[in-house]
Amino acid sequence: MILTPSNSGNLVAGAGLGIFAWGAFLKADKIPFIKKLLTTRRKERTLEWINRNKGVSLLGLETINLGIHGIVSANAVIFALGNTILNIFVLWAYLPIRMMRYEKRRIQSVLKGAQ
Repeated sequence: MILTPSNSGNLVAGAGLGIFAWGAFLKADKIPFIKKLLTTRRKERTLEWINRNKGVSLLGLETINLGIHGIVSANAVIFALGNTILNIFVLWAYLPIRMMRYEKRRIQSVLKGAQ
């Protein structure tokens, strides 16, 4: 398969949609009417579970991804591939770094409270 400009555009668009979806999830606890459903504690516990279960998380994300976009059209598959690449980056690079920073902040706040 040759990667044409329309295919590379689909790849970037798929990654862009993934960025939007992850961004919406990461900021969902700041939206007033969603805050009641997804509290900060619930969001952090969900992210901890996702970080511990990367394989299962990727399998679920890709099931949703390919279920929505389908595998019939080459453009849809390239679009889903862009989202897949982003999901792999988020699961194996972004989340571990984020969780280390969150844990460091939590420990610092506990130590400040103990003084």
